[in-house]
Amino acid sequence: MKSIKTFIIIFVIWTMVGVISKIPFLLLYCDIISKDSLLVLWHGLRLDFAIAGYLTLIPGVLLILQEAKKGTWYRWLWKFYFAIISLLYSLAIVANLGLYRYWGFPLDNTPLLYLRTSPKDAFASIPVWQTVALLAIIILVAWIIYKTFIKVAKPSELTHTPIQRLYYVVGLLILTATMIIPIRGGFSTGTNHTGSVYFSPDIKLNHAAVNPAFCFFESISHQKQDLSTMYRFMDNKEAEKIFQGMIKTTSIMGERNAKNVLLIILESFSDSIMHIPGATPQINKLSTESLYFPNFYANSTRTDRALASILSGVPAQPTMTILDVPRISNNLPSLASSLAKHGYNTHFYYGGDTDYSNMQSYLVATGFQKITSETDFPAKERICKWGAPDEYVYNRLLNDIKEETDGKGQKWFKAILTESSHEPFDVPYKSKDANIASSDVLNAFAYSDKCLGDFINEMRTLPCWGNTIVVIVADHLGAYPEDIDNYKQWRYHIPFIILNADTDIDVNVIAGQIDIPATILSILGYDHCEFLFSKNMRDADAPHFAFFSFPDAMGMVTNEGFMIYDNTSNQLQGIPELENMSKAYLQKLYDYLSKIQKYESNYPRSRDGIPPPSTNK
Repeated sequence: MKSIKTFIIIFVIWTMVGVISKIPFLLLYCDIISKDSLLVLWHGLRLDFAIAGYLTLIPGVLLILQEAKKGTWYRWLWKFYFAIISLLYSLAIVANLGLYRYWGFPLDNTPLLYLRTSPKDAFASIPVWQTVALLAIIILVAWIIYKTFIKVAKPSELTHTPIQRLYYVVGLLILTATMIIPIRGGFSTGTNHTGSVYFSPDIKLNHAAVNPAFCFFESISHQKQDLSTMYRFMDNKEAEKIFQGMIKTTSIMGERNAKNVLLIILESFSDSIMHIPGATPQINKLSTESLYFPNFYANSTRTDRALASILSGVPAQPTMTILDVPRISNNLPSLASSLAKHGYNTHFYYGGDTDYSNMQSYLVATGFQKITSETDFPAKERICKWGAPDEYVYNRLLNDIKEETDGKGQKWFKAILTESSHEPFDVPYKSKDANIASSDVLNAFAYSDKCLGDFINEMRTLPCWGNTIVVIVADHLGAYPEDIDNYKQWRYHIPFIILNADTDIDVNVIAGQIDIPATILSILGYDHCEFLFSKNMRDADAPHFAFFSFPDAMGMVTNEGFMIYDNTSNQLQGIPELENMSKAYLQKLYDYLSKIQKYESNYPRSRDGIPPPSTNK
């Protein structure tokens, strides 16, 4: 009988771990003194039961084996199991609490990508003392969970008769089999998923109800899902009809010219930071001296997703990043490969580790002939957590431009991704503005902004300045303001500037990062037919809108207004008329990515990194 009691106790304890883990989340991110807090605990039980069901399966098997064959053999395995699972569960709880502040969504498989590609950079945003403190908390929580199980949930050591053993084995088998009920979420046709616990129009309360361990493993299990089966909102013919009205791959082009192209991608800059007095005087000044687009939007909330949008014109996906799927990312069109085909030398600059988030694989495969990254800078310049701060990276870029300008003749495309305005904001600079200097975040933005201004001022003195189109864009809003809300329009509003374009263009057009390739190629006089989703901002007849996504949600901005649709809760905010457009767009995006994924697996890549022509088989 004790074995059956032990089984039930294990299930109850794992459930309570899930329930109790929500309390610190509510304390940190919600108003815990409200009836909604109790609703969080109540609705969250569904996923807490599910995880408890999963984690009770192996102890159930061990208890069955222990009843079938007495001995002490199982004790070390019993302790080992609870030690490992306690540590992993503790890690999920603490990681969710820490990362939610920056990401605004429950723990998923994103940290695995960053840890796998560049562990050092994955921790670069966190000061050493915080890392040590977090590790200590993880170990402490794991120890508490482990000791609870070892003390309370002890297997029976009593000797039973053969008939008693048979009863207990059958009873345990039945109990273990019934774990399928909490695991799948009951007897209905629908099974458990993260959105099963959503109950409130306040997204933070919904996120508080989510069990982080369940969300993490769910995202892993869906990672290799057939993309052609994801986000099926409507019949494909209907989706195609709507989608065709949202794209235009042939449009007006300027006269062919031999201008160089310089693309500057600013880490975490946004329209919001530009409104803080004294924080970004240089980019604010540039916005008055050039083509500045006040209705421009990011496609997502992370740098890796932004790179694919800016360079390849591919919208960000709600539940994945294509840089993590090389067989897709390596076969995307890109601004670098397009310009390389027209005789441009291509070079990418970044002061950090380009292995982070599979950037290196993507950049090389999509046409960048040279990459300058962290290891190309001397140790004395790699003085920040992320590597070399912006001033040193700009200096390297400037010196390379001077050398290539001296050579005269060869066109070039250079792209730089800054990093100093990213956590932990350890920059070699102190603003003269006391209000800015008092905030590490604002001071880091001021430093990055100063580096940009100094670089542009130096560029203006070079002979190639008049023959160089300079494009400045942010990757996504980050770090400021502190209380980032993924469900607000301002969350995606970012600066976009073009210098020396010499072109007529409506700067008030609504656009996003995916429209950069088509627009730049058009200014240079080249077609952009490879870029299915990229729209030429110079073309008045092209459909103009901005699309963005974040974990399992998407949004759209048009002249008619703004909309966000949450796929998990099926909740819509904003203009209902945009719902079908955004759904069709996302459905066709996954069709597009699925075709690339399957195409790459069937055909070899050509030597120059450009996929061979399509072939009907």
